[in-house]
Amino acid sequence: MSLSKFTFTHNVTYNNMFFDRHMAGELLAKKLTRFKYRDVVLYALPKGGVPVGYEVSKALGLPLDFLTVQKIGHPLYPEYGICSVSETGNLICDESGICGLDRNWLSNEIRFKEEEAYRRRALYKRGEPSASPENKIAIIIDDGIATGITMKAAVQAIQDKWPEQIIIATPVMPHALISEFRKLSDAVVTLIDDREYLGTVGAYYSYFAEVTDYEVTSLLAKANHHFVQSLPQMSESAVRYKNNN
Repeated sequence: MSLSKFTFTHNVTYNNMFFDRHMAGELLAKKLTRFKYRDVVLYALPKGGVPVGYEVSKALGLPLDFLTVQKIGHPLYPEYGICSVSETGNLICDESGICGLDRNWLSNEIRFKEEEAYRRRALYKRGEPSASPENKIAIIIDDGIATGITMKAAVQAIQDKWPEQIIIATPVMPHALISEFRKLSDAVVTLIDDREYLGTVGAYYSYFAEVTDYEVTSLLAKANHHFVQSLPQMSESAVRYKNNN
């Protein structure tokens, strides 16, 4: 059965919120087991999406890469994303969010965020090529979605690279955005589909500290090590899976 246009959710009560991003990733991996023996590349959004993506990669034996997309927050409410820009220059803005803002300030912010995206790409990849999603299933992972502006830029960046499918996977997102993201992707996988969204992603975590560049590079390296170690076992399992399906 095709996965196209399905949404997989699991409502979690507020008393059962995530301790940290690693716990959220472990739980999210259980909702993604259907992708274990398929031609998939995971793309985490740094920095917060990388610990989540790492746990999914480790649990399912899938390769982990990343997309450097930078959110531009409102000057008065930094948590509220008004624009996002990717390392490739894809820019998405919420017209209502930027209405009335100083255009010079916004232009400077866009330029600064583009430079930060390039910096992170150079730091995290160190000259290594990115994993191509062409003719593969691309699963884009973040630690949560609030306004959705960052995820939209990530989806746009992947769409330009000819994936077979695009799956959006995140521990928490507002229910109001589900239908919108189903139109932008082939499936949405989330753990908390909240009709009464608490306002910020961090509100759903007990521990939500800033992820450091060191943590990002370390987790990406560990994920790559786990993936290489799992290749022989995954090859045998994939053959059995295909023979039984």
